[in-house]
Amino acid sequence: MKAEKITTNKAPLPGGWYSQAFRVGDLVYTAGITANDPETQELVAPGDIVGQTRQVLKNLENILLEAGSDLDHVIKTLVFVSDIDNFSEFDKTYKEFFPQNPPARSTMQIGKFNNGMVIEIEAVATII
Repeated sequence: MKAEKITTNKAPLPGGWYSQAFRVGDLVYTAGITANDPETQELVAPGDIVGQTRQVLKNLENILLEAGSDLDHVIKTLVFVSDIDNFSEFDKTYKEFFPQNPPARSTMQIGKFNNGMVIEIEAVATII
């Protein structure tokens, strides 16, 4: 099965030696998506779980659209947060983007990110 690299300038560029996403068959696998603004590459809402969750999910949506998918077709997310005490605020914001049939999800506290980053999300989605 062929793996197709997915890249869009409507999401932050990778901050290291990795790809934004790959499409393999009918699935899309993303890297960890951050809350950086796609135009400036600057972190949005440093230290703010709500603002960063919204930006991460907008960035995720743009990557998925480039790959031929969307948020409605996300089947699994892996969420990394710097402080699990912010879980309820995160979860409420996450629900705005997945109001029905939310994807399977794992959420874990990983400790400290760099420079005010508080969340990162990986996803797997099906093609539309």
